[in-house]
Amino acid sequence: MTKGKTALLCLALAAACAAPAAAEEDLAKIYSDASAQWLDGRPEDAAGSLKYVVYRSSDQALTAAALRDLAVLLAEAGKNGEALAYLLKGEILNPEDFFIQFEKGWNLVSLEKYQDARAAFEKSLTLTADQDLASQARFAMALAEAELSGPSAAIEDLQSVYNRYPYLLSPSAELISANLERLKKRPHAVNFLKEALSYDPRNIQAEIDLARLYEDSDFYTPAWQTYYTLSDLDPEEKFFGDKEKKLRKNVTGQMDNLLYWARMAWPAHKDPVPQSGPRVKVGLYSDQNGVPSLLKSFSFISAGDFDLVDSRLGRILSGKGGMQWSISYDELNRVYEIKDSMGSAAHTTTNSVRIVPKAAGGVILIKNPDLPGAHGVNRGDKEVAGELTALIREKGFWLINETSAETLVSPVAASLSDGSKLPEQLKAIAVATRTRLTRLARLNSHESREYDLCDSAHCMAFAGLQEESTVSAAAARDTRGEVLMAGESLAPADLHRACGGFTESGVSDGGRRLARLTPFNFYTNTLKGPPDGLLCLADDKTTSSDVYWTLLLKPRWIESRLNRTHKIGYLRALVPLARDPEGRIKAMRADGTAGSAVIEGASAISEALGAGALRSTLFSIRPVFQGKYPAFFIVRGIGTGDGKGLCLLGAHGLAKKQGAKYLDILKHYFPLYKVRKSR
Repeated sequence: MTKGKTALLCLALAAACAAPAAAEEDLAKIYSDASAQWLDGRPEDAAGSLKYVVYRSSDQALTAAALRDLAVLLAEAGKNGEALAYLLKGEILNPEDFFIQFEKGWNLVSLEKYQDARAAFEKSLTLTADQDLASQARFAMALAEAELSGPSAAIEDLQSVYNRYPYLLSPSAELISANLERLKKRPHAVNFLKEALSYDPRNIQAEIDLARLYEDSDFYTPAWQTYYTLSDLDPEEKFFGDKEKKLRKNVTGQMDNLLYWARMAWPAHKDPVPQSGPRVKVGLYSDQNGVPSLLKSFSFISAGDFDLVDSRLGRILSGKGGMQWSISYDELNRVYEIKDSMGSAAHTTTNSVRIVPKAAGGVILIKNPDLPGAHGVNRGDKEVAGELTALIREKGFWLINETSAETLVSPVAASLSDGSKLPEQLKAIAVATRTRLTRLARLNSHESREYDLCDSAHCMAFAGLQEESTVSAAAARDTRGEVLMAGESLAPADLHRACGGFTESGVSDGGRRLARLTPFNFYTNTLKGPPDGLLCLADDKTTSSDVYWTLLLKPRWIESRLNRTHKIGYLRALVPLARDPEGRIKAMRADGTAGSAVIEGASAISEALGAGALRSTLFSIRPVFQGKYPAFFIVRGIGTGDGKGLCLLGAHGLAKKQGAKYLDILKHYFPLYKVRKSR
């Protein structure tokens, strides 16, 4: 054989040997591309790529990975039969895989093959010693058991989870309640729904079920209170509004006093509050969009003597401290009436009126504000310092408080810390709060120029000076003037309640970092409980719903919200589309019998799923069917808030568990910003 022929033969052999490796390498890239398609909001394209890998790959590990991801995507889309077919193929490859059996069980429940589902869950329990996974399997098995052996058997399984596993407390209590109701044990069912809400106050489905159960049990006052809460949360839901109006007729006593608004007899602050730093105007009783609610009337008590100033006529009269006055709008005569402490008419006007304490920083208690038509607004009594203006508007007025921004720092920080007594945590929050308030006041982020800040979460929620604590006051005083700077500009200084492991910018609070973000890896991360040492996790794990949470959302209410703006008909699936690099959902598609709709943005997604009560967009979701339509959607989420900036519960963990000082806490969450004294 010539040298030329020998060389050609060697090249041919080398190419033949390299071909399988090249093919496998290409399939690995296709698999990687599938994850990118999924993150980019193309789950169908991702599923197509994964199917190709499954059919073409001879690499068992690659095939198994693709099968797992594919099963997750198909289950999310409500394609349970197809998902089951791929899981059976996965079972052949690895019959001892917990997740294959676990996912088989869930899909079989949706296909109403309860006997097979129970068998799959029972087998999965033999394949893991992980308490998180075992609890998830037992929780799921209770759904099958309820159909096979009845509610008593289901309750037995659920009690096991309820008593041993803190991260499924709320949904377990919810399902126990549903099964107790089937057994005609309504009082016990009510108690478990109340338990569900005590473990997760944002469990809107438990709130809805509790309202119905109260009414069915002829508990009219708590039924009215609960429907009032729901109608306040979701004012466009006619069902809640109609129920509230109907049940109102059975309620005796002053209705406002039967609700959850704070009521105060006298100002908590007797002495004037020191005024320093820039002056701001705060729009009070603002809605989620930052617009002050229209008031018809309110009462007030000034802690010290005050003047009343008509915007056109000037000072009209003076009043003594400690006396209750009122201002109201007379709709018949279209005038504003001021009454003194004896209930006598003191002044009538068509102009705005200012209440001006004679001592700078004097405190005024606003009592019993009448806010007809306002929803999602804290209607509680509220202490403010400085001047208070009743600003005329058509058929009512706004309340505007002119004060110093520094006055707000302590009470806002106290509210954000949930009454924490850790000085270093409060100092860190005080600096971030001061920075954010000062920056927002300069941004002109409201349409009206009558005020700089609002008292709702649109800016920073301010319930009143009465929220201040001794520790928060000391923290504000000790950090007075300190702000976070990004170069020569004020930093955004965002805050959120619980990151669940990582902030949006990637700051670690001891979370579980995924090697790579794939449909299966993300889904299983929401199944697992939080890792040990997570900073934002409290020592009492029963209070963990801010960090790891699970909701069982019935489609009826989601359909109702979506059909107001999109005609989707009956809901069949809620398919996550684009996600950010941490897994937060940026867009979601609702598939219904009459069409589909794409929901974009965290606010719109939260509004659609939970009337704004959804904790975060870092969650997995899938339908669980009963017949042709979902019985509920199971949502497993991580964290509360958008993950930006300072993690409030993480700051608590740093201060308590690691003894961190406030400057260290701020450096941890804002590594690119510097703390400086404001000019």
